[in-house]
Amino acid sequence: MNIGEIADIVGGEILDLSIDTPVDCIAIDSRAVSGGSLFFALKGEKNDGHNFIPQAIDNGAVGAVMHRRLPFPGILVEDTTKALFGLADGIRRRYPIPLVGVAGSSGKTTTKELIYLVLRERYRVIRSEGNQNTEFSLPLMIFKTPGFEVAIAELGMRKPGDMKLLSMITRPDVVVFTHLDVEHLEFFDSFEDVIREELSIIDEIEGLKIIYNKDDKYLKDLDGLTYGILSEADIKGFDIKITREGTDFKVMYPDGNIFDVHLNAFGRHIVEDALSALAVGWLFSIPSEVAIRGIERFTPLWGRMEPIKLDNGTLVIFDGYNANPLSMRMAIQTVASLEYRKRLFILGDMLELGKETESAHRSLGELLKGIDGDIVLIGKAIHTTHSILRDRSVYFENLESGIPYIKGILGNYDLVLIKGSRGMKL
Repeated sequence: MNIGEIADIVGGEILDLSIDTPVDCIAIDSRAVSGGSLFFALKGEKNDGHNFIPQAIDNGAVGAVMHRRLPFPGILVEDTTKALFGLADGIRRRYPIPLVGVAGSSGKTTTKELIYLVLRERYRVIRSEGNQNTEFSLPLMIFKTPGFEVAIAELGMRKPGDMKLLSMITRPDVVVFTHLDVEHLEFFDSFEDVIREELSIIDEIEGLKIIYNKDDKYLKDLDGLTYGILSEADIKGFDIKITREGTDFKVMYPDGNIFDVHLNAFGRHIVEDALSALAVGWLFSIPSEVAIRGIERFTPLWGRMEPIKLDNGTLVIFDGYNANPLSMRMAIQTVASLEYRKRLFILGDMLELGKETESAHRSLGELLKGIDGDIVLIGKAIHTTHSILRDRSVYFENLESGIPYIKGILGNYDLVLIKGSRGMKL
């Protein structure tokens, strides 16, 4: 795209730039600017991006989108934040390639990557990078969509109104729902409000195609293409075997054909994520064998049931990217099912649960009562879990105080799970 086209979309005045000036990408962080970038000077609660325009220009930006007339090349608009959102919306309208949105409480990033592996077998695909899933980061991906055939966007909802805004920015043609579970309750009055917010995308986008997990009790009554393990879904996984080498299962398609699948990852939850990706492949008419070949290329992402082999042979499964009650339960049950002699569970707080914090950590304690293995608990909220387990667990209020103990015992175990919210920095 060029400056003239961008200015036309956002309704801005071009300052000291030719309308033909090419723009390779857009940026909202002056430190991330590279040659050919257009910097959006957003005003936040703490920082004003206008103060960083000189740094952005020095780093190679062709100009800046600003809402104050300053002595720099760029585009003058009334509101830079609205301009960023409007640019994404305008690009989606001008270049309407199919876009798959991934929503839900957990498993979004892994599901997005699995969908990417399926679709790229037949299409030129772009996806949001890492956990790029907010109203501010997704426009950076949307800007790059011209020239691709399909886009995939992770939709990260945190507070009321987010899903409506993300729907406007991304305008998905397909939405994939993973699981709905307790999350971000510090911003909502109840879990029912969380469910309503997640599902509001259905009302926002006309003609939206829906793919959802039929095993999820909060999703089971939707209308769309289904996947699942327990229920009679359109894309059904069964005969699941979790071994030291990964996870094996069978999948049955709507046409009745059955295929064997092997994933280099652990857990029933990864089967569900894989089934959702296969459902997307089915919707996009990708042959079943080709779609399966795609997901079998998957390797676990950082902090998401990531296997790490220590020098002494201990297998550590690091799942410290984030945690809610559902993902915590899945991780624990997966590790408990693996055939190892001695297991250690190092678990940290589940954050952002609001008034459900105590009950969630109490339920965690009840779950751990039936688990075979030693348990180390770290954090303030998880003290509730420790009070239930008592002598079955070792407790530390913070990671720093627990590190010497953990280092001293780690080599005694064949298998170690490290699981907690990202804010715990495990």
